Amino acid sequence: MAHLIASTAGFAVGLVLLPAMIRGVRVKGTGAAIKAGLVCGLLSAVLGKLLLVLLTLVFFLPIVLTGPVGVFVVQALVNAILLGLTARIVSGIEFERLRTTLWAAFALTVLQTIAKMLL
Repeated sequence: MAHLIASTAGFAVGLVLLPAMIRGVRVKGTGAAIKAGLVCGLLSAVLGKLLLVLLTLVFFLPIVLTGPVGVFVVQALVNAILLGLTARIVSGIEFERLRTTLWAAFALTVLQTIAKMLL
């Protein structure tokens, strides 16, 4: 339950900050960011670990060769998938292009990494 709350809060805060950081990300208000954070947090709790395992198996050799950087890239890909699913489910959040979604996922992964180091 704590993972779900932390994930939801992290995604919500990230989605509030993303439009200021990345052009092409549109979040219609704080309510939409919180709703999207809740959906993304739930998706992360349910699908996130499964996607992480599957992508780790697919990209096993690059992860072994690059170490923590490879793990970071796989986590960013998982976040991109979760953001794409969330944008389809929740109205009020939009990504202009696939590239915008990838940059947003990268920024969220950086924020998550910083939050994990602070906790």
